[in-house]
Amino acid sequence: MTKFALIACVAAAQISAQAPPDYDFNFITIGAVGNAPYMGTDVRGRVTGRGSVNYEYRIARTEVRSDQYIEFLNGLVDAGVPVNLGVAPLHFGGGFDFDTGRWVVVPGFGDLPVIGVPWRNAALYMNWLHNDKVPVLDSFVNGAYDITTFDFDDNGLTDQSTRHPDAKYWIPSHDEWLKAAHYDPNKDGQGQGGWWRFNDSSDTQPTPGMPGVGETSAGLDVSDTVAYLIPLESYPETQTPWGLLDTSGGGAEWTEEWTDPDNPERRLWQGNASGLNTWRRTDPDLSFDTKDRIDFLGSDSPTFPFGNFSFRVASAVPAPGVGVGLMCGFGFFIHRRRRYE
Repeated sequence: MTKFALIACVAAAQISAQAPPDYDFNFITIGAVGNAPYMGTDVRGRVTGRGSVNYEYRIARTEVRSDQYIEFLNGLVDAGVPVNLGVAPLHFGGGFDFDTGRWVVVPGFGDLPVIGVPWRNAALYMNWLHNDKVPVLDSFVNGAYDITTFDFDDNGLTDQSTRHPDAKYWIPSHDEWLKAAHYDPNKDGQGQGGWWRFNDSSDTQPTPGMPGVGETSAGLDVSDTVAYLIPLESYPETQTPWGLLDTSGGGAEWTEEWTDPDNPERRLWQGNASGLNTWRRTDPDLSFDTKDRIDFLGSDSPTFPFGNFSFRVASAVPAPGVGVGLMCGFGFFIHRRRRYE
């Protein structure tokens, strides 16, 4: 193989292996491919046998921040979509400036979570990321999810159930979310994986309290106004085994999964929102029903605009460029064969 051909092959392999942009999500790669599923306590029969993922993927360290979502809202403006104040989250660190016709970040509030995002809006966000944030209407219509399927018929909603196979960014599947929040590849020793009951790398619910005092804003007995003003990453010691933050607190997090695939009306979510919103004192075992517990899930319509929902971005891990390597190897073989024939 000539020196020029070798350089070309190396460059091509590097391009093929390039990951989708990070976009300041601080992605964490979730490995332990083919991990064992969860087989522990499951009072509602929804989690047993789930959580095994047979591929690597990336997931954002935190939920989407206000400044990141405001960039998306302005992308809609730049694409010519008529301004609709109803698309804004119920609670976030921004607002609309009627003088400039743009969404703006309230100074000092850019790192607040976005609370009150319907599932369908999260899907639009993923399409926009997939299409490199290009400010045209098509960037929002398709990419990770085809929003022309977002309708309903006699059987329920017709929304595309899962992302396109070539999606660069997507709403995490239920299995992906469970694994990133609860599975520890070294729980019982190096290389000996297992599952934690709660999403703070323990079998104990994190203790509510203000930053610097408690371990989570979930269950905090304050008004929503106060709870949702707690910035993301305010509890850096409360982490999943992979290093994810704010799986407890912030907002309840959407997943792709339908509660009943045969009756597609509600999508699953998990993780306590800030405050007392998803902390119900109904479980005699724990004295509360907490969505931080691995087997306690919630569900709502993907069109519901008034919930406590947020979302986290999942993304593809770069492919190793196998095809390029094979082609380069084949070229090397042909060159050698011609040389010695």
